[in-house]
Amino acid sequence: MISRIKGKISEVNSTRAFIKVNGLTYDIMLPSGLLERLRDNIDNEPVELYTIYYIEGSTVGNQFPRLVGFADPVQREFFLVLTNVSGLGIKKALRSLVLPINVIARAIETENVKKLTELPGIGPRMAEKIIAELKGRVAKFALMQDDQPLAGPAKPPDFAAEVMEVLRQLQYNHAQAKTMIERALAASKSFKSSEEMLEQIFKQQGMSS
Repeated sequence: MISRIKGKISEVNSTRAFIKVNGLTYDIMLPSGLLERLRDNIDNEPVELYTIYYIEGSTVGNQFPRLVGFADPVQREFFLVLTNVSGLGIKKALRSLVLPINVIARAIETENVKKLTELPGIGPRMAEKIIAELKGRVAKFALMQDDQPLAGPAKPPDFAAEVMEVLRQLQYNHAQAKTMIERALAASKSFKSSEEMLEQIFKQQGMSS
């Protein structure tokens, strides 16, 4: 079980930070608000994250070990309690944290369904389920003084950033990748996924060869 990691950040993308520790690099999913705060700390001072280790995937298909990180153990504890709610997965829970933890906890303890539905991906039925399963268990989190949400507002997917990351993994340098992305965007600005953009880049590379 990996419960805490301390090291230097080598890279940050839209959902993860990569932390170097004694020759190893750990891939850690983080709430978007924490990711934004860490972007200016790449290859700078060591950071310490409190982590949750879990297995992603079905019992009959492929399974992958994952790490989720938080800035302090209280944030981690609240997240563990929240994800005990049936039907509320890790990724959905990470995206939902656009209100401070104390606000979410108060909404649960006061049975405020309307407030909980302000969280992305949480409809009235899920809000009622969260209250039913967690009321009486999160009162201490309502007393937290930290009033910063862990996640920022949902943003449209940045397919260009995702494709840039893929191209860099494929050994293209930044200038080459940027040129390929700009050509793809010039040809079509209505991509619905990073896969569509990569397909367009592949077609353009074939035409130029």
